Amino acid sequence: MRIMRANKLPVHEAVTQLHDRAVNYDVDEIRGSEWHFDHHRFVLGTDPPGRPQEGSVWWHAYKEVAAYAFTPADLLRAHYLREAPLLGKDLLLVGRFALARFVMGVRITETGFDEDGVRYSWGWSYETLQGHIERGRVDYRVVKDLESGLVTLEVNSYNQVNPRAHPLIRLGWSIFGRRAQHRFYRSVGENLRRLAQQPEVTDTRTGTEDVVEVPRGIGSGKEPFWAIAVLDGARDPDRTHTAP
Repeated sequence: MRIMRANKLPVHEAVTQLHDRAVNYDVDEIRGSEWHFDHHRFVLGTDPPGRPQEGSVWWHAYKEVAAYAFTPADLLRAHYLREAPLLGKDLLLVGRFALARFVMGVRITETGFDEDGVRYSWGWSYETLQGHIERGRVDYRVVKDLESGLVTLEVNSYNQVNPRAHPLIRLGWSIFGRRAQHRFYRSVGENLRRLAQQPEVTDTRTGTEDVVEVPRGIGSGKEPFWAIAVLDGARDPDRTHTAP
């Protein structure tokens, strides 16, 4: 585990270094009571029946999810390379708890549309990388009921605290982790509902031109002097890196 002042975090360097990190779990490890499985569904609004049209609630929600611009700024912020394609994109997540900033890497490993005559949906999934204090996957999907026009966000996830995380982190997770997760997902649903109905057009640049910071309008380099960033909260063993 490494600790530094949060306002000194080298964001661009940290984002680019994620390319050399592998997913920190195997699918055959997902079993037992130490893993949590969650499903959340949030109503975003209603569009006319039929396939989504540009400018609709579904369309605006799709754009926000593609940019990962709907996260609650007080709980989590993210950075990624502007020109990186969505599939295989590395995201540097910065979780916020009191004056601690937990720096964690994830990778988008699946994305795509789905239509079955009843529902029309689009979404993507990310998985946790080496050094992340959790292990698992999150799937975000914007869904439209083609008959009623109802638009929803569906979030499915499985996760556990990383067994190789620092003992202090595991202790904190046992006390606050699940509560923070549920609060995060509630905020995600509320934010996306607002953005889908009242879209914002705001730049998402950080101090470097090629790095995007989300959510929008939060600025950069404004961390309190005494806030700390925690990097590599887990000591995962080396794994063979496989390009997505």
